[in-house]
Amino acid sequence: MTPLTNFHAHTTFDDGTESCEAMVEAAISKGCAAFGISGHAPMGFPTRWCMTRENEPVFIEEMRRLKEKYAGQIVLFPGVERDFYSPGTVYSYDYVIGSVHYIKKDGALLSVDDTEKVQTEDVRRYFGGDVYAYTRAYYETVADVVQKTSPDFIGHFDLVTKFNEGGKHFDETDPRYLRPALEALAAITEKQKLFEINTGAMYRAGRTVPYPSPVLLKALCERGGEIILSSDSHDGASIGYKFGAAAELARSCGFTYAMTLTDKGFVGYKL
Repeated sequence: MTPLTNFHAHTTFDDGTESCEAMVEAAISKGCAAFGISGHAPMGFPTRWCMTRENEPVFIEEMRRLKEKYAGQIVLFPGVERDFYSPGTVYSYDYVIGSVHYIKKDGALLSVDDTEKVQTEDVRRYFGGDVYAYTRAYYETVADVVQKTSPDFIGHFDLVTKFNEGGKHFDETDPRYLRPALEALAAITEKQKLFEINTGAMYRAGRTVPYPSPVLLKALCERGGEIILSSDSHDGASIGYKFGAAAELARSCGFTYAMTLTDKGFVGYKL
């Protein structure tokens, strides 16, 4: 039986819509055995979606309080999602998610996770309309995410496809897209094998498959990669969203087990 655990979640400390305590109570109500909240690490510039330097220690203290309050009901882990361009943190966390949300071009940081309109305009303005140059720039950044973030697992590997449901903007089987993606996958798995299967955009953005896509999941399996199920929850209702479908997809791509976090570290369980 697949245990219900989730370690990618956000709260009102960053870009989530509910408090830490509300998220913990939602996780308990859904039967989670363990739950982690992974605040977006502060960036070196103002954002509307990250923790601030001022509220980061408040988040850590709140997680300590909740861990004590709900002991015996759920095992809680304070985590952090560190972006490639985050300068890092002086605080200690139980785990780190390494992610890329930006592409750097001509001195500008371009968000791949904003809106479809913003992404389309960035492709036009900074890449001359060449969407494959845009996706290549994304994967060239992703290839170095382990070196920059020292993660325990990789977050939403192919986030650049967020607005590409049904191949709306580019062909994900085109070598111009797929080759850089596979090169990044190869570079990462030399140093870090654990990737999340992230169902967040299925809940929030209308995607029909999680990150990574089936093609990339198969490639990850072939390279000896490992997986952890994540719902990238920004509200309590989404915790564990479509985990059954994600597990079935993982099995179809060749995975026989997934990982979860315990007090003894990451351990595997049969899918």
